Amino acid sequence: MTALGAPNSSSKVRSTTAALRSRHYGWYVLGVLTAANFLHYGNRNVLFTMYEGLRDEFDFSNSELGLLGTAFMLSHAVVTPVFGWIGDHYDRRRIIALGIVVWSAAGVASAAAVGFTTLLLSRALIGAGTAACVPLCNALLCEVFPQDEKARIVAIFNLGLFLGGAAGFGIGLLGYPSGLLLMALPGLLIAILVFRLDVPARRLTVETSASLRDFAEQAGQLVRIPTMRWVLLGAVIMAFSAGGYAAWFFEFLANAKGLGTDTAFVVLGISLLGGMMGILCGGIVADQLHRLVSYGRLAAMSIGMGCTVPVALMSIYLEVGVLFYLASWLTMFFITWYHGPMAAVIDDMAADDRAATAQAVVIFTMHLLGTAPSSWIVGEVADEYGLRQAMLIPTGGVLVAAIVLIGGWRTMEDDWARAHASSEIAPEHHKK
Repeated sequence: MTALGAPNSSSKVRSTTAALRSRHYGWYVLGVLTAANFLHYGNRNVLFTMYEGLRDEFDFSNSELGLLGTAFMLSHAVVTPVFGWIGDHYDRRRIIALGIVVWSAAGVASAAAVGFTTLLLSRALIGAGTAACVPLCNALLCEVFPQDEKARIVAIFNLGLFLGGAAGFGIGLLGYPSGLLLMALPGLLIAILVFRLDVPARRLTVETSASLRDFAEQAGQLVRIPTMRWVLLGAVIMAFSAGGYAAWFFEFLANAKGLGTDTAFVVLGISLLGGMMGILCGGIVADQLHRLVSYGRLAAMSIGMGCTVPVALMSIYLEVGVLFYLASWLTMFFITWYHGPMAAVIDDMAADDRAATAQAVVIFTMHLLGTAPSSWIVGEVADEYGLRQAMLIPTGGVLVAAIVLIGGWRTMEDDWARAHASSEIAPEHHKK
């Protein structure tokens, strides 16, 4: 794979633009893609702080509010593998830009919803548009930055996730429909910037003659990789937990903890700062551990998830006070460790001609089976038993995910070697 600032003798790498070989331009590419991720997650989260307003406007139940999140994630998951496959064979810049235009237009349309069905459909279309963002951006960044920086670079890209998520929460407080419009409109500018990026249209080693029917075969080959199966299972469980927290944490603070909307937003904002620090810390720790052992990035994910469980339980059961605020901050800090390492591990296991496809297969699976049902299931349990008890479900899921990922530790090095057997990349270690 090509790395910014890294020499490579192949003719295809020599054809990379001069701008791409500049590390400064690489940071510009990272900045533009991070801005796209910012809008992606802003549009995803903007509805979560509108629940009271939507109840007043449309008389929605908790289950219906949860289904709005499920509609977003279900369409997002279903469309993701299509975008991933296309991103391995056609111009990624155009595909990402198209996705941004689609989700921005759908966001504007959602502001004109007249009831549950129309809002549900618009949220589904927003989810479909955002499916172009993460798998293609992950593959692009893992290509143009050095191997030993992948987790850190993707972690920085995922700062857009948390900043955008926080902005979505904040803008959502403006209410319906103003918040939806304000979150959707800036996408048109970012789409233009992405379209104009001076980067290769696709992975340099990928031929464009493949047909769409090759996707199923490639996906099947990826799923047969032993480490990939452990990552897929852990990702699904982790996505369920993260989705449950994202959809209901603000509501939990405001109502179950009795903080009210204003105080809950302040606590959420402080906690999200912890999440941003966790994203960076997870990426740095993962790359450091990767230099020591082949499964270092998987280990960093398991450590982060394992540390999440006790502090999440504290945030659920402690009375509001200093320890509660600290526990909420630490919950967000540790639960975000997986973002950078996961994308890097997926890229490690995939050959160059299916890098974006591999990212898409994992994102498709984790969101279809994990994130999509999470907000609805937690909402159903909250209707039946109360939100405090419902929050135990995603907390238990984090613990299970941490244990599952340990299964991939012993297979990681062999799977990496098989994926890159014909590559010019030399492994940085041979330790297990």
